[in-house]
Amino acid sequence: MAKNSSTHEMQREMRQIISRRRRLIRIWPAIALLLGAVTVGFYVWAFFQRPILVNPLHVLELMQTGNLDSATQALLAVTAPMLFLAVGLLVLLLLAFVTAGLVSEGRLMRVLEKNLTR
Repeated sequence: MAKNSSTHEMQREMRQIISRRRRLIRIWPAIALLLGAVTVGFYVWAFFQRPILVNPLHVLELMQTGNLDSATQALLAVTAPMLFLAVGLLVLLLLAFVTAGLVSEGRLMRVLEKNLTR
């Protein structure tokens, strides 16, 4: 009787995990598409409205023609390391999210394997 209860508990746990994974898998394309569109939209907007932020050729042209004032040059020199650090942080966050996803998948695989061996 205890084994039967344990089996039902495992099947319930497996159904819950599979349900959560299916829900995430179902909504992830929409989330990724939205985030991707917002990101691309921001960079397109910045390219035309604030080219000094995202267009290195524009900055180079300003520097060659002498139209980039020293205050802006100093500001760009200070913000470049911060942006480099921010990109590194984003890469680390991406790795953390991927790792969390793989841990979750591993948990699912262990539950499935344990259930299949019985």
